[in-house]
Amino acid sequence: MTVRFVVLAALVGAPVGLAQPREPEPGRQSEEAGQAKSTEEEDRAADPAAYPFEIVEDVTRGTEPASADVTGQLGVADGDYIPEVFQYRRRGTQPAQRELSGEHRSTALTEFRVIDLEVDPGNTVRAIARVEPAFEKGRRFVAEFWSQEYGRASVIYVNFKPHEKDKNLYLGRGKVDRHHPGGRYNVGSTMITDEHGHKKAYSTEFNPVMRAPDGSPAYFVVSENPEADVTPPTLSSLEILTVEASVGETIRVEAFAEDNLAGPTQARAVFTSPSGRRSVRADLIGDARNPGRFLGAFSIPEWYEGGRWTVQKVELYDAARNSALIFAATAPVLADLGVLVRENPEKRDDEAPVLLAVELPQREALASESIPVAALVEDNLSGVDKVYMSFQSPSGADLVRVELESRNPPLNRPSLVPQPNVFRGALKIEKWQERGTYSVSRVNISDRAQNYLNLNPVRDEEVRGLEVVFLPEETTRPGATEKPPR
Repeated sequence: MTVRFVVLAALVGAPVGLAQPREPEPGRQSEEAGQAKSTEEEDRAADPAAYPFEIVEDVTRGTEPASADVTGQLGVADGDYIPEVFQYRRRGTQPAQRELSGEHRSTALTEFRVIDLEVDPGNTVRAIARVEPAFEKGRRFVAEFWSQEYGRASVIYVNFKPHEKDKNLYLGRGKVDRHHPGGRYNVGSTMITDEHGHKKAYSTEFNPVMRAPDGSPAYFVVSENPEADVTPPTLSSLEILTVEASVGETIRVEAFAEDNLAGPTQARAVFTSPSGRRSVRADLIGDARNPGRFLGAFSIPEWYEGGRWTVQKVELYDAARNSALIFAATAPVLADLGVLVRENPEKRDDEAPVLLAVELPQREALASESIPVAALVEDNLSGVDKVYMSFQSPSGADLVRVELESRNPPLNRPSLVPQPNVFRGALKIEKWQERGTYSVSRVNISDRAQNYLNLNPVRDEEVRGLEVVFLPEETTRPGATEKPPR
């Protein structure tokens, strides 16, 4: 087995992407050079994140990156690498990299370092990360740090964004809230995504790259905080001010909440219909003149059933991001709270739309071309709202979701009759995606009453066997005539 290692510039003390200072010629040291050097040193001391390699040089010198192999499988050749999207499939069905025509290798996190090991409440913690291989459209990612004492009850998020000059380098910053408790915060997990949408998750249990030099999880320490708040808010009362209403009319709600320190900031309530098939969320807005008081105004959609709608649960949040989830089934404060809703029998819609036909007029195209897609969908009352059709690549590594739209006829063609139940779209794959036969894997349809129809070829005959083929660019389609040379 051949083991490949990627040696980072930080390990040899050679910053990548930073210009190396030239030695001044003898006898030409000027006062300007001294001032520039002094300014540079001040800048580095003020913002170490701008010069990350010099910071981690001391702790990484003489060591190897924890995740040296960029494929994420140490010692596995690129051709034999199994993309992560297949690594949990049945043995023998995982296609290797050499079997794919597209780029499906997930990126790898090769370096992860916390710069500020000690942070005061209200300040910012900084970190750096390196990702291999580099890509032009780097996507931001977030790392979670959990309190060693309180666990996930106290979380600090560090947001990473790509460096402007070094595509492999990511700079992370996270705000320590003034109500966060003191103590050690260990990194829990992070997920990186490349420009192709391929994701890879990292955690300290399985990836040494997320660990500190001593082998423990990467961490920072928050100093003792007398204003720490780890207690969630409590609901004092909730009252439905509108006792009875028709569908579409406004229903008003008032709630009072308490908190021990930071103060309640957000609240929402969820109401369910008599049958339990429908639910409506009511966002409650805080009254700035009366802290702890929340008011809400919502309505039941005209397509929904009537009867007595009851409170299912209430969510509360405070300024320290502590949350409380209160259910009517277990909390006496929410027991028997409801509103009587009068429905409109002529508009009540409980039936999902129906897929009548799928049209694929062109079954073959070059990879750079698009293939038209159409569907005939019908709804009995409220009308079709959304239509999506998903196509899966031959190996299953790529999934392309197409949204179909109902378009009105052009204004210059008044003879055309509007067809609101005809939905059209176009299927197109990216240059990095797999070529070959793409099959319909799912059709999702909803109406304006939020009734859903989900079809898949394993269960539903209507979408079984629907396929299109994308040919490589160098392929000549059957029946196509080549242009004579000039």
